[in-house]
Amino acid sequence: MAEHQNLDWLRDRLRASLYAEANDPSELIEWLQDRRKEVPFSAHLIALRDVANWRQDDDGNIHNVSGQFFRIEGVRVQSAPGLREIAGWDQPIFTQTDGGVLALLSRETRDRGVEFLLQAKADPGNIGYLQFCPTIQSTWENIRGLKGARRAPFAECLDPSDNIRLIYRSKHNEEGSRFWQKSNENMILFVEDASALTIDDRTYRWASLSQIKQMMLLDNVVGPYVRTVVAPL
Repeated sequence: MAEHQNLDWLRDRLRASLYAEANDPSELIEWLQDRRKEVPFSAHLIALRDVANWRQDDDGNIHNVSGQFFRIEGVRVQSAPGLREIAGWDQPIFTQTDGGVLALLSRETRDRGVEFLLQAKADPGNIGYLQFCPTIQSTWENIRGLKGARRAPFAECLDPSDNIRLIYRSKHNEEGSRFWQKSNENMILFVEDASALTIDDRTYRWASLSQIKQMMLLDNVVGPYVRTVVAPL
């Protein structure tokens, strides 16, 4: 269920922070470029038959042998005349039982005002591999901690706590042309005492809303999910 009882409060804090917040994102961009050079990460396309631990079932659907993660199935579409480019079509589509979480942690300091904790996340399809993403960008499976997988960092911040103030949460449909009825839960969480967090500065950086907006004007620096999370601000 959508909640936004503290959204106006954070908007007020953002207005009060205008005098203090950083506007120039140059240092963040330079840091990201350095990390792209330093982080050992590579990806290249291979034949689908060679993908390890993924199989086709008797219906031709593709799934992981563990039964976890997404599946690739088929969908048949019939559309009212004029609603889409053609009246009907078949296509592959991603299906997944669980949705995801896209959460930004925020804080306020006297010297820098309100800031948001961005994650430099590597994904194989990214141009430049590393892009700034929400603090938590994960499926619920990874938040719960899959067998053999590292639990998503800061997942504990999703639990009720005196140190965490929920600013807003709402579910948004993943791209419907590629995903079957999947939604992600967007949220912003305000951390009352950010010193209580353990932050790996090789992966995470604090940024003001002005810096985030400036970086959105650049190519392939800020991932699309950050844009959707900060949109209500």
